[in-house]
Amino acid sequence: MGLWQKLFGWLSPSAPTAAPAETPTPHPAAAAGGTPQEPARGTREPAFDPAAELAAPLVGMPSAGDVPAAPAAHLAAEAAPSPQADLFEAAAAREAEVPPSIADPALREALSAYAGMAWDRQLDFAERVGDRPWSADTAQGLIAFGDDLRFRMQVLGSYSFQSGTWLWIWAHTQAEVAPAFTEVARQLQGFGAAKNLALFTEPRTALRQEDLHVIGLIAAGADNSAGYYLGNYGEGILLALIDPDHGLPTTAPQPERVPTVVSQLISDFELDHRVLLQHYLPAKGFSVQETGSRITGQHGPHRIVADLDGQGRISAISGSLGPAV
Repeated sequence: MGLWQKLFGWLSPSAPTAAPAETPTPHPAAAAGGTPQEPARGTREPAFDPAAELAAPLVGMPSAGDVPAAPAAHLAAEAAPSPQADLFEAAAAREAEVPPSIADPALREALSAYAGMAWDRQLDFAERVGDRPWSADTAQGLIAFGDDLRFRMQVLGSYSFQSGTWLWIWAHTQAEVAPAFTEVARQLQGFGAAKNLALFTEPRTALRQEDLHVIGLIAAGADNSAGYYLGNYGEGILLALIDPDHGLPTTAPQPERVPTVVSQLISDFELDHRVLLQHYLPAKGFSVQETGSRITGQHGPHRIVADLDGQGRISAISGSLGPAV
Protein backbone atom coordinates (compact mmCIF):
# COMPACT_ATOMS: atom_id res chain seq x y z
CA MET A 1 0.00 0.00 0.00
CA GLY A 2 1.43 3.38 -1.03
CA LEU A 3 1.63 6.46 1.16
CA TRP A 4 -1.26 8.16 -0.62
CA GLN A 5 -3.47 5.12 -0.08
CA LYS A 6 -2.44 4.92 3.58
CA LEU A 7 -3.53 8.50 4.14
CA PHE A 8 -7.01 7.87 2.81
CA GLY A 9 -7.02 4.41 4.39
CA TRP A 10 -7.27 6.15 7.77
CA LEU A 11 -10.86 6.93 6.80
CA SER A 12 -11.97 3.43 5.83
CA PRO A 13 -14.45 1.95 8.30
CA SER A 14 -13.80 -1.45 6.73
CA ALA A 15 -10.15 -1.30 7.72
CA PRO A 16 -9.99 0.84 10.87
CA THR A 17 -6.73 1.83 12.45
CA ALA A 18 -8.46 1.20 15.75
CA ALA A 19 -9.68 -2.23 16.76
CA PRO A 20 -13.31 -2.86 15.66
CA ALA A 21 -15.81 -1.94 18.35
CA GLU A 22 -17.23 -4.86 20.26
CA THR A 23 -19.08 -2.89 22.93
CA PRO A 24 -21.97 -0.46 22.57
CA THR A 25 -19.80 2.51 23.55
CA PRO A 26 -16.20 2.09 22.39
CA HIS A 27 -13.60 4.26 24.03
CA PRO A 28 -10.97 5.85 21.76
CA ALA A 29 -8.30 5.13 24.34
CA ALA A 30 -9.03 1.44 23.81
CA ALA A 31 -8.52 1.72 20.07
CA ALA A 32 -5.52 -0.57 20.12
CA GLY A 33 -7.47 -3.20 22.03
CA GLY A 34 -8.28 -3.87 25.68
CA THR A 35 -9.45 -1.32 28.21
CA PRO A 36 -8.59 2.40 28.05
CA GLN A 37 -5.09 2.98 29.26
CA GLU A 38 -2.28 5.45 28.98
CA PRO A 39 -0.29 5.09 25.75
CA ALA A 40 2.95 3.18 26.12
CA ARG A 41 5.98 5.33 26.64
CA GLY A 42 8.64 4.85 24.01
CA THR A 43 12.35 5.46 24.02
CA ARG A 44 11.84 8.44 21.71
CA GLU A 45 9.10 9.99 23.81
CA PRO A 46 9.37 13.79 23.73
CA ALA A 47 9.34 15.78 26.93
CA PHE A 48 5.94 17.09 28.02
CA ASP A 49 4.94 20.04 30.15
CA PRO A 50 3.79 18.61 33.53
CA ALA A 51 1.92 21.84 34.18
CA ALA A 52 -0.41 21.29 31.25
CA GLU A 53 -4.09 21.38 32.18
CA LEU A 54 -5.55 17.89 32.46
CA ALA A 55 -9.02 16.39 32.72
CA ALA A 56 -10.64 13.00 33.16
CA PRO A 57 -10.46 10.66 30.16
CA LEU A 58 -13.03 11.17 27.47
CA VAL A 59 -16.08 9.01 28.14
CA GLY A 60 -17.58 7.78 24.88
CA MET A 61 -16.02 9.77 22.05
CA PRO A 62 -18.69 12.08 20.54
CA SER A 63 -20.54 9.83 18.17
CA ALA A 64 -23.34 12.18 17.11
CA GLY A 65 -25.33 9.00 16.66
CA ASP A 66 -28.19 10.20 18.83
CA VAL A 67 -29.27 12.68 16.19
CA PRO A 68 -30.76 11.38 12.92
CA ALA A 69 -28.85 12.31 9.81
CA ALA A 70 -30.44 14.87 7.54
CA PRO A 71 -32.59 13.22 4.88
CA ALA A 72 -30.35 14.73 2.22
CA ALA A 73 -27.45 12.66 3.51
CA HIS A 74 -29.39 9.45 2.90
CA LEU A 75 -30.44 10.61 -0.54
CA ALA A 76 -26.83 11.39 -1.40
CA ALA A 77 -25.76 7.90 -0.35
CA GLU A 78 -28.31 6.45 -2.75
CA ALA A 79 -27.34 8.71 -5.62
CA ALA A 80 -24.43 6.61 -6.84
CA PRO A 81 -24.76 6.07 -10.62
CA SER A 82 -25.32 2.63 -12.07
CA PRO A 83 -22.55 1.00 -14.13
CA GLN A 84 -24.56 1.88 -17.23
CA ALA A 85 -24.68 5.60 -16.46
CA ASP A 86 -22.67 7.72 -18.85
CA LEU A 87 -19.85 9.96 -17.73
CA PHE A 88 -22.02 13.06 -17.60
CA GLU A 89 -24.60 11.38 -15.36
CA ALA A 90 -21.84 10.06 -13.10
CA ALA A 91 -20.29 13.52 -12.83
CA ALA A 92 -23.68 15.06 -12.04
CA ALA A 93 -24.32 12.43 -9.36
CA ARG A 94 -20.96 13.11 -7.70
CA GLU A 95 -21.64 16.85 -7.79
CA ALA A 96 -25.05 16.32 -6.18
CA GLU A 97 -23.44 14.43 -3.30
CA VAL A 98 -21.26 17.37 -2.22
CA PRO A 99 -22.64 18.82 1.06
CA PRO A 100 -23.48 22.53 0.89
CA SER A 101 -20.88 23.38 3.53
CA ILE A 102 -18.17 21.76 1.40
CA ALA A 103 -19.38 23.42 -1.82
CA ASP A 104 -19.10 26.84 -0.14
CA PRO A 105 -16.80 29.07 -2.30
CA ALA A 106 -15.37 30.66 0.86
CA LEU A 107 -14.37 27.21 2.15
CA ARG A 108 -12.74 26.43 -1.20
CA GLU A 109 -10.70 29.62 -0.88
CA ALA A 110 -9.54 28.73 2.64
CA LEU A 111 -8.68 25.16 1.63
CA SER A 112 -6.71 26.43 -1.37
CA ALA A 113 -4.69 28.75 0.86
CA TYR A 114 -3.83 26.20 3.56
CA ALA A 115 -3.77 22.82 1.83
CA GLY A 116 -0.29 23.05 0.28
CA MET A 117 1.91 23.14 3.37
CA ALA A 118 -0.59 21.14 5.42
CA TRP A 119 -0.44 18.23 2.96
CA ASP A 120 3.32 18.63 2.63
CA ARG A 121 3.69 18.10 6.39
CA GLN A 122 1.05 15.37 6.31
CA LEU A 123 3.24 13.28 4.02
CA ASP A 124 6.07 13.44 6.57
CA PHE A 125 3.72 12.60 9.42
CA ALA A 126 2.17 9.64 7.59
CA GLU A 127 5.60 8.27 6.73
CA ARG A 128 6.67 8.52 10.37
CA VAL A 129 3.54 6.84 11.74
CA GLY A 130 3.26 4.15 9.07
CA ASP A 131 0.89 1.31 9.96
CA ARG A 132 1.23 1.57 13.75
CA PRO A 133 -1.97 1.09 15.76
CA TRP A 134 -3.18 4.18 17.60
CA SER A 135 -4.52 4.95 21.05
CA ALA A 136 -5.46 8.16 22.82
CA ASP A 137 -5.32 9.46 26.37
CA THR A 138 -7.58 12.48 26.61
CA ALA A 139 -6.72 13.01 30.28
CA GLN A 140 -3.25 14.10 29.17
CA GLY A 141 -4.06 15.18 25.63
CA LEU A 142 -1.82 12.50 24.12
CA ILE A 143 -2.05 10.26 21.08
CA ALA A 144 0.25 7.26 20.66
CA PHE A 145 1.21 5.11 17.70
CA GLY A 146 2.59 1.72 18.53
CA ASP A 147 5.11 1.56 21.37
CA ASP A 148 7.53 4.23 20.22
CA LEU A 149 5.62 7.33 19.08
CA ARG A 150 3.70 9.60 21.42
CA PHE A 151 2.53 13.14 20.68
CA ARG A 152 0.55 15.92 22.26
CA MET A 153 -2.74 16.40 20.38
CA GLN A 154 -5.56 18.88 19.95
CA VAL A 155 -8.98 17.25 19.61
CA LEU A 156 -11.16 18.86 16.93
CA GLY A 157 -14.21 16.61 16.98
CA SER A 158 -15.61 13.38 15.63
CA TYR A 159 -17.62 11.84 12.81
CA SER A 160 -20.44 9.36 13.34
CA PHE A 161 -20.82 6.44 10.94
CA GLN A 162 -24.43 5.99 12.02
CA SER A 163 -25.69 9.51 11.34
CA GLY A 164 -23.10 10.64 8.79
CA THR A 165 -22.49 13.82 10.73
CA TRP A 166 -19.50 15.76 12.01
CA LEU A 167 -19.62 17.15 15.58
CA TRP A 168 -17.13 19.75 16.86
CA ILE A 169 -15.63 18.99 20.24
CA TRP A 170 -16.73 22.39 21.58
CA ALA A 171 -20.34 21.36 20.91
CA HIS A 172 -20.08 17.99 22.66
CA THR A 173 -21.21 18.77 26.18
CA GLN A 174 -20.47 15.30 27.57
CA ALA A 175 -16.89 15.07 26.30
CA GLU A 176 -14.49 15.23 29.24
CA VAL A 177 -11.59 16.89 27.48
CA ALA A 178 -9.76 19.77 29.12
CA PRO A 179 -10.02 23.18 27.43
CA ALA A 180 -6.25 23.05 26.91
CA PHE A 181 -6.75 20.22 24.40
CA THR A 182 -9.70 21.79 22.56
CA GLU A 183 -8.20 25.25 22.23
CA VAL A 184 -7.53 25.01 18.49
CA ALA A 185 -11.09 23.82 17.81
CA ARG A 186 -12.42 26.91 19.58
CA GLN A 187 -10.01 29.16 17.69
CA LEU A 188 -11.24 27.62 14.44
CA GLN A 189 -14.78 28.49 15.46
CA GLY A 190 -13.71 32.13 15.59
CA PHE A 191 -11.84 31.70 12.30
CA GLY A 192 -15.03 30.35 10.73
CA ALA A 193 -17.08 33.26 12.04
CA ALA A 194 -14.60 35.76 10.59
CA LYS A 195 -14.57 33.99 7.22
CA ASN A 196 -18.30 33.17 7.25
CA LEU A 197 -17.61 29.43 7.02
CA ALA A 198 -20.63 27.42 8.17
CA LEU A 199 -18.55 24.23 8.45
CA PHE A 200 -16.50 25.81 11.26
CA THR A 201 -19.35 27.52 13.10
CA GLU A 202 -22.22 25.00 12.98
CA PRO A 203 -21.97 22.50 15.86
CA ARG A 204 -23.06 19.55 13.73
CA THR A 205 -22.88 19.10 9.94
CA ALA A 206 -23.86 16.28 7.60
CA LEU A 207 -20.68 15.30 5.72
CA ARG A 208 -19.09 12.48 3.78
CA GLN A 209 -16.15 10.72 5.40
CA GLU A 210 -13.71 12.13 2.86
CA ASP A 211 -14.75 15.66 3.83
CA LEU A 212 -12.89 15.22 7.11
CA HIS A 213 -9.70 15.81 5.14
CA VAL A 214 -10.98 19.30 4.31
CA ILE A 215 -11.34 20.10 8.01
CA GLY A 216 -7.97 18.51 8.77
CA LEU A 217 -6.09 20.36 6.06
CA ILE A 218 -7.51 23.78 6.88
CA ALA A 219 -7.03 23.26 10.61
CA ALA A 220 -3.48 21.91 10.30
CA GLY A 221 -2.53 24.65 7.85
CA ALA A 222 -3.98 27.46 9.95
CA ASP A 223 -2.41 26.08 13.14
CA ASN A 224 0.93 25.08 11.56
CA SER A 225 0.41 21.64 13.06
CA ALA A 226 2.74 18.75 12.29
CA GLY A 227 -0.22 16.86 10.84
CA TYR A 228 -3.72 15.60 11.52
CA TYR A 229 -4.97 12.12 12.29
CA LEU A 230 -8.27 10.41 11.47
CA GLY A 231 -8.61 7.64 14.04
CA ASN A 232 -11.32 5.05 13.47
CA TYR A 233 -12.66 3.98 16.87
CA GLY A 234 -15.41 1.68 15.64
CA GLU A 235 -18.51 3.86 15.82
CA GLY A 236 -16.86 6.85 14.27
CA ILE A 237 -13.70 8.78 13.50
CA LEU A 238 -11.74 11.00 15.86
CA LEU A 239 -10.04 13.98 14.21
CA ALA A 240 -7.02 15.35 16.05
CA LEU A 241 -4.15 17.69 15.25
CA ILE A 242 -0.57 16.74 16.10
CA ASP A 243 1.44 19.24 18.12
CA PRO A 244 4.31 20.62 15.99
CA ASP A 245 6.84 20.47 18.85
CA HIS A 246 7.10 16.74 19.42
CA GLY A 247 9.98 15.33 17.47
CA LEU A 248 8.50 15.36 13.98
CA PRO A 249 10.95 16.88 11.53
CA THR A 250 10.28 20.41 10.42
CA THR A 251 9.50 20.43 6.74
CA ALA A 252 12.76 20.83 4.82
CA PRO A 253 12.65 22.94 1.64
CA GLN A 254 12.46 19.82 -0.58
CA PRO A 255 11.50 21.80 -3.69
CA GLU A 256 11.30 18.59 -5.70
CA ARG A 257 8.22 17.64 -3.69
CA VAL A 258 6.12 20.57 -4.93
CA PRO A 259 4.84 19.02 -8.20
CA THR A 260 3.82 15.85 -6.35
CA VAL A 261 1.93 17.71 -3.62
CA VAL A 262 0.22 20.00 -6.13
CA SER A 263 -0.78 17.10 -8.38
CA GLN A 264 -2.21 15.10 -5.48
CA LEU A 265 -4.19 18.03 -4.12
CA ILE A 266 -5.76 19.19 -7.37
CA SER A 267 -6.65 15.59 -8.21
CA ASP A 268 -8.58 14.97 -4.99
CA PHE A 269 -9.88 18.35 -3.87
CA GLU A 270 -11.80 21.18 -5.49
CA LEU A 271 -9.29 24.04 -5.24
CA ASP A 272 -8.50 27.43 -6.68
CA HIS A 273 -5.24 26.46 -8.38
CA ARG A 274 -3.88 29.99 -8.52
CA VAL A 275 -4.49 30.56 -4.80
CA LEU A 276 -2.89 27.18 -4.02
CA LEU A 277 0.31 28.14 -5.83
CA GLN A 278 0.30 31.70 -4.48
CA HIS A 279 0.42 30.36 -0.91
CA TYR A 280 2.26 27.05 -1.21
CA LEU A 281 5.23 28.18 -3.29
CA PRO A 282 6.27 31.07 -0.96
CA ALA A 283 5.82 28.77 2.04
CA LYS A 284 8.35 26.42 0.43
CA GLY A 285 10.82 29.25 -0.05
CA PHE A 286 10.06 30.09 -3.68
CA SER A 287 9.86 33.62 -5.00
CA VAL A 288 6.79 33.85 -7.21
CA GLN A 289 6.23 35.75 -10.44
CA GLU A 290 2.90 35.83 -12.26
CA THR A 291 2.68 36.67 -15.93
CA GLY A 292 -0.81 36.28 -17.24
CA SER A 293 -1.73 32.62 -17.04
CA ARG A 294 1.79 31.51 -16.06
CA ILE A 295 3.09 31.28 -12.51
CA THR A 296 6.83 30.84 -12.04
CA GLY A 297 8.51 29.92 -8.78
CA GLN A 298 12.26 30.26 -8.20
CA HIS A 299 14.14 28.82 -5.22
CA GLY A 300 17.89 29.04 -5.78
CA PRO A 301 18.64 26.79 -8.73
CA HIS A 302 15.17 25.24 -8.56
CA ARG A 303 12.47 26.48 -10.88
CA ILE A 304 8.81 25.55 -11.23
CA VAL A 305 6.53 26.73 -14.01
CA ALA A 306 2.75 26.25 -13.91
CA ASP A 307 0.44 27.19 -16.76
CA LEU A 308 -3.25 27.85 -16.09
CA ASP A 309 -6.04 27.33 -18.58
CA GLY A 310 -8.94 29.67 -19.26
CA GLN A 311 -10.75 28.43 -16.14
CA GLY A 312 -7.75 29.10 -13.93
CA ARG A 313 -6.87 25.42 -13.56
CA ILE A 314 -3.34 24.07 -13.88
CA SER A 315 -2.93 22.64 -17.37
CA ALA A 316 0.79 21.89 -17.06
CA ILE A 317 3.43 22.03 -14.36
CA SER A 318 7.13 21.54 -14.99
CA GLY A 319 10.50 22.72 -13.83
CA SER A 320 14.12 22.08 -13.02
CA LEU A 321 14.35 20.51 -9.58
CA GLY A 322 17.25 19.00 -7.68
CA PRO A 323 17.44 15.86 -5.52
CA ALA A 324 15.72 15.52 -2.15
CA VAL A 325 17.32 17.39 0.73
